[in-house]
Amino acid sequence: MQEIVRRMAIMGLIMATVSPQQSESVRRALGGALEFRRFAGLDRPFAAHAHDYPVIGLVREGCRLMECNRRTYRLEAGQLLALNAGDAHGCIQMGPAPLVYDSVALLGFPDCPPFEGPLVEHAEARACMEDIAALMDAAPLDEGAVEEALYLLIDHLSAPADIKPRDEAARAMAAYLRTHVDQTVRLDALAQAAGLDKYRALRIFTAAFGLTPMRYLASLRVERARELLGRGATCADAAFQAGFADQAHLTRAFKERLGVTPGFYQRAVTGKSAPATSQREA
Repeated sequence: MQEIVRRMAIMGLIMATVSPQQSESVRRALGGALEFRRFAGLDRPFAAHAHDYPVIGLVREGCRLMECNRRTYRLEAGQLLALNAGDAHGCIQMGPAPLVYDSVALLGFPDCPPFEGPLVEHAEARACMEDIAALMDAAPLDEGAVEEALYLLIDHLSAPADIKPRDEAARAMAAYLRTHVDQTVRLDALAQAAGLDKYRALRIFTAAFGLTPMRYLASLRVERARELLGRGATCADAAFQAGFADQAHLTRAFKERLGVTPGFYQRAVTGKSAPATSQREA
């Protein structure tokens, strides 16, 4: 991911002097199992990260250079993405047109089959994604129609059954990280969980996920904080319970990976603001 990181640093310098008109929105359905996220006018990078749940996205405008699982892809308007849980990805702006992007986060679908992605060329799948976007914009929300369109979409995106799972050692280390999100994790303990020495453990994990274990852990912490915020925790409490050093670290990591601040996310999914003492966002 070195090239992505280098370009992200350049973009950061450019964006320090530019304030484009941008907007974000988040809306939930199916009892919170589905979360629809929309970004418009976005030209800043997304840091390399991974989600602990599948994500389906549709690029509506703009062009992006994305790295996913150590491979580079060019994203253009009309492109459909299907990211499996654990897929390490990040992207940067390409060209002058800012990003307009819709995504569906499958927060409550543990039995979701693996996707054959990350880029998908499937007209029927795209039509289902368009249906979901239109339904999520409607009021009142027709959850029956949303559920039907979503399951059709998942079926279109499902990978053949013979797709190989990740290396068992890498999966064991990822499981260890998931159960130690709020704790200090050292490489020797992680290696022991996989039955490897530290050098092989680091190499195998990074090869499997495209992120180092500590970067993967930071992504898991963001997801833990996101869950807590959705249940009404203050930003400060969410930061503490997710294993962040403080609220400022949470805010920075949250926005780098999800595109919005913790406070904005909480207001969007709960309709409430956190207490004033917890709204000091970097």
